[in-house]
Amino acid sequence: MIEWDCTHLDVIRHGEHVLANKICGVTDPVLSKTGWQQLVDQCRNLTEHGHYWNVILTSPRKRCSEFAFEISKSMGVPCLEYHNFSEVDFGEWEALTFQEINERYPGQWQQWISHPEGPAPHGGESYGGFLLRIQKSVNEIIQNYRGQRILLFAHAGVMRAIFCYTLDLKPSSLSMFCVPYACHSRIKVYHHPDHEDWHQLEVHNSSGT
Repeated sequence: MIEWDCTHLDVIRHGEHVLANKICGVTDPVLSKTGWQQLVDQCRNLTEHGHYWNVILTSPRKRCSEFAFEISKSMGVPCLEYHNFSEVDFGEWEALTFQEINERYPGQWQQWISHPEGPAPHGGESYGGFLLRIQKSVNEIIQNYRGQRILLFAHAGVMRAIFCYTLDLKPSSLSMFCVPYACHSRIKVYHHPDHEDWHQLEVHNSSGT
């Protein structure tokens, strides 16, 4: 009898960065001291609950990659950058606060959240294009690391895009997920030669479970 195989994909959002409440997509701030500690605490919680990984992947943005490479050394686990797991490009909204966006571009943020499948009002990356590159990247890593345990350091938008794709949700569902700093979620992907892969969200916004 053929058994189901399982790939574990743990995703952790970066911690607080030095630009604090400013919107950062392609903008590339480093983590604050608080943000670094948030990731230390989250990873400690996970390992203390018995979790481990065969490979660590990361967005190339400093708020993800600097910690990812540091923890990979301490764990003795290989770490690779994946450019396509970068955050969405927010165009004219980059490095602005929500208040500044609402003042300069009234109604556009809500328009984008309600209808992300339309043209990007900020002039940056469309959500459709963003979702497509995340979908391709998820498929690639699941194929490359099938049956293994993957830890990915990424961004709030990337995590929401992963949920939309793996859980077969509408793009407008992206705003339904709260993704705070150092948020941890786990997707399990079950494989069987006679069936399509089955994706399951095991935990979201956990502290070690």
